[in-house]
Amino acid sequence: MTEIQQVTLDMGGFEVNSYIIHAPEADIVVDAGTDAARIIAATDRPVSAILVTHNHADHIGALEDVRRETGAPVYMHPLDAESAGVRDYEPLGDGEDMVVAGQAIHVLHTPGHSPGSVTFVVGGDQIVGDLILPGSVGRTDLGGARWQDLELSIRKVMPLWNEETHLFAGHGPVMDAMEEMRNNPYLPPVLA
Repeated sequence: MTEIQQVTLDMGGFEVNSYIIHAPEADIVVDAGTDAARIIAATDRPVSAILVTHNHADHIGALEDVRRETGAPVYMHPLDAESAGVRDYEPLGDGEDMVVAGQAIHVLHTPGHSPGSVTFVVGGDQIVGDLILPGSVGRTDLGGARWQDLELSIRKVMPLWNEETHLFAGHGPVMDAMEEMRNNPYLPPVLA
């Protein structure tokens, strides 16, 4: 079974998460915000890809360092890659199914916190970036962010949740999806 390892990094007193997907054939890095050496130290095997949930500095600050050290290709939504000036990337599209290092990953375009935010569905779990945070949701007071888009994106990921689903966010601990559904006051009600 594939393990998703949380790597909590310090950006000058501000914590941000990176993740290592220990896939069947190699490792995959998700969101390289800072401290490339610490991210790479958390890998067990060669890195076959770097996935990006969105283009904010706390999620891509160490992207080029990790890319240079691993030689791995970067996968990112074009709206966020182009606005951040990221070059030489593999574009991600909504509903895309990809297999990386033997691991099936489903990509959902989930804008709201940024125009090109994506959620990665790995098995029954989701790496959500800053779409959903523990007891909260991503900010919508930033350039390119919109509450209406964020709410639609949350409604897009929620039907995939079950009692076993974990949410891996850009900040804070790993969440139990159903607990967030019951207790997070910012999540929209489930439509019958």
